[in-house]
Amino acid sequence: MLAPRRKGKWAGGHPILGYDVDPRGFRLVVNADEAARVRTIFDLYLEHESLLPVVQDLERRGWVNKRWTTRKGHATDGQPFERTSLYRLLTNVAYVGKVRYKDEVHDGDRSGIVDPADFQRVQSLLQRNGQSRGAPVRNKFGALLKGIIRCVPCGCAMTPSHTTRNGSKRYRYYVCSSAQKRGWNTCPSKSIPAAQIEEFVVGQIKCIGQDRALLREVLAQAHQQDEARTSELEAEQRSLEKDLARWHAELRKLSGQLRPGDDNGSIITRLADLQERIGLVEGRMRKVREQIETVQQQLLDEEETALALSVFDPVWEALTAREQARVIGLLVERVDYDGADGKVSITFYPTGIKALAQQLADQRREKTA
Repeated sequence: MLAPRRKGKWAGGHPILGYDVDPRGFRLVVNADEAARVRTIFDLYLEHESLLPVVQDLERRGWVNKRWTTRKGHATDGQPFERTSLYRLLTNVAYVGKVRYKDEVHDGDRSGIVDPADFQRVQSLLQRNGQSRGAPVRNKFGALLKGIIRCVPCGCAMTPSHTTRNGSKRYRYYVCSSAQKRGWNTCPSKSIPAAQIEEFVVGQIKCIGQDRALLREVLAQAHQQDEARTSELEAEQRSLEKDLARWHAELRKLSGQLRPGDDNGSIITRLADLQERIGLVEGRMRKVREQIETVQQQLLDEEETALALSVFDPVWEALTAREQARVIGLLVERVDYDGADGKVSITFYPTGIKALAQQLADQRREKTA
């Protein structure tokens, strides 16, 4: 089993939602309808930012885990999602075309079905929320960059740590996880004071509205993501419309087969199932249309965004440590620290910057109204 996975191949077992087993060979192929659902599940987590509301949303939709039939013809019903199975889905690297073996991740032989940027954003949010197999883990000392700061020379995460001096004074650091395992002399970064790097990152966020070149770049990326998101939602809308047309046609056909006095039990059962599915899909279509309208209504121009971000400083100071950490997680995808030359690189989420600017703009309008 080791060799196939290291070569990026599927090694057998239960197929995952979004893929089917290719009957012609030992590989997985994309199931387009399920792939659309998987992408929606990732979007739902980014929307709700918590596992339980997504589980409840999926239950309302009637969405379940993978249904499949073994080679021997045994059918397995999909089980309803719960927090642990949802967590497994959201952290499965197969959805970005990768294969995991123990601690190793290899390029797979199949297409990814989730945008890598969305996948990474979900991982950062899961880590920031302290989720470990669905169980919460405390971020005890309010490390703003937990889960997003990385050591460039070692290519690994930097984790929060602290030391206590004089019995009470606490000093916080971000420490290279590789250096912790392999020895301090193996890494030029080793560690960096937490307050120093956090202050730098927050300062860069405050400067976005003043740096017009950076602001234009962020807005351009946000607009591209808006267009991609709109295209994805419209594709889902078309898919849902096809489902509705097919189910309505079947509903009419079965209704015409009902005969007084006959045993119509199987037909009635199927009619009830179709009506339930139609109701769920119509509800989803309403939400998709609302999401399309929301994306189109939230377009911001450069001047409005710059003005909105100019009031970020006092808003930031009024937030609690937990709220500050959440804002950083929404705005910053990754912080790369290279201790060899002292360079720090910040990768922003364009949609996060846009969302913050939108919120600040709304607050400013409310105050002036």
